[in-house]
Amino acid sequence: EKRAAAMLVRYGPAFPLGYRNNYGTEEAARDMVGLLQMERDHSKVARLSVDGDTLRLKVYSQGGAMPLSDIVPALENFGFDVLEESPTALCDGNYIHDFKLGLRGGTAASVSSRAAILESALSQVLDGEAENDVFNQLVTIAALDPQSVIWLRAWYRYLRQTGANYSMANVVAALVKNAGITQAIVSLFGALHNPATGSDRERLADKYIKMILDGLANVSAIDEDRILRRFMAVVRATLRTNAFAPAAAEALAFTLDSAKVPGLPAPLPW
Repeated sequence: EKRAAAMLVRYGPAFPLGYRNNYGTEEAARDMVGLLQMERDHSKVARLSVDGDTLRLKVYSQGGAMPLSDIVPALENFGFDVLEESPTALCDGNYIHDFKLGLRGGTAASVSSRAAILESALSQVLDGEAENDVFNQLVTIAALDPQSVIWLRAWYRYLRQTGANYSMANVVAALVKNAGITQAIVSLFGALHNPATGSDRERLADKYIKMILDGLANVSAIDEDRILRRFMAVVRATLRTNAFAPAAAEALAFTLDSAKVPGLPAPLPW
């Protein structure tokens, strides 16, 4: 109660009349919590909510509004369509962006079940602490965790460096469409290189390889098949990585036996 009273004293007077007319007390309380987190962490804070089939996102911005030219592309890269925005300029200089969103894949219920993961990922992108590209769709639509998306983005960049001519958009589309295979590729990487796997490594690796190959048997598009096989090959060609060590937060590194990656141009290694 003391905390609630303190937040009311701190933020209550900042809400303008238009906000008071459009939002109830429960929503105001949630917004106060978002504003408190924003000030505590000195960051943009995102909050997702679902009401039936309606998906809403609030972004709390310290010191004024964020340009829509920054926010909208970031949301689109996560697989959302911005349908409507209802902004609120608070009297203390802070700002609340309230978006109504459409979803290009998945369901509002699936987004709601992973709201905390998506909120954290969105906040990091809006703060400039994580990359802002279409790979982020994999967090929303393919239900991957953000760390797995970092690995997939790195493998894509390696393949581009070696001359693979698939665009980022086409690669992500293939990974999203075949989310089960994509998840199995990430799991294979963990089975092969996560120290926590222990003595079960070989059995788990065989399990995920079988899952990938069984999934590929049902992929009819030639380009999708090639893209997915290239990603699997990069994972199987990886000899060492710091992906599961603290150093990966600074710089992600892989050592590969490039001869095991099909289609690479001579001379090897890459």
